[in-house]
Amino acid sequence: MAKSNTKATSSSSSQTKITVQLASFFKRLIAWVYDLLGGLAVFILALTAGLALINLIAIPFNVDGEQLSLMISQNPLWSVYLLLCVQYYYVWCWVKGGQTVGMRAWRLKVCKPDGQLLDWKEGYLRSLASLGGIGTIWALIDKDKRGLQDLVCNSRVIQLPKNLPTEKKPLI
Repeated sequence: MAKSNTKATSSSSSQTKITVQLASFFKRLIAWVYDLLGGLAVFILALTAGLALINLIAIPFNVDGEQLSLMISQNPLWSVYLLLCVQYYYVWCWVKGGQTVGMRAWRLKVCKPDGQLLDWKEGYLRSLASLGGIGTIWALIDKDKRGLQDLVCNSRVIQLPKNLPTEKKPLI
């Protein structure tokens, strides 16, 4: 696979400017697959915590477990809660460090054209515009390798150089 000559500029907190490559569609796709595992972990954690809390609340009312399960599964707020938990995970990663776990593994980072991290509004907008990752397909035809979510919130996904020292921030 040939390397692109497209460049972007990123600046770190010390204001050191570096020239970086824009991330290829293939690397973004592989990072997305990694990130599905992180999203699944958050989904399972939110599911477990939510069910535990609902069961604790239901104990004084002597609600039958089968009846409680049926009530939860038919309530649209339950699905919204689970989706919002997963969405928050991705947005938090982008806002706090510019990288999800999959992006970190492949040395990718999402940032604004000037190298700054996204703010919360841009993070949520990017999350919604990504359509669950499908918006990245647009990067195949965009000359600047931007997905639909990057166009909407004016962000870039860059490939960090191998020799760049990594910041010691927690993954979660």
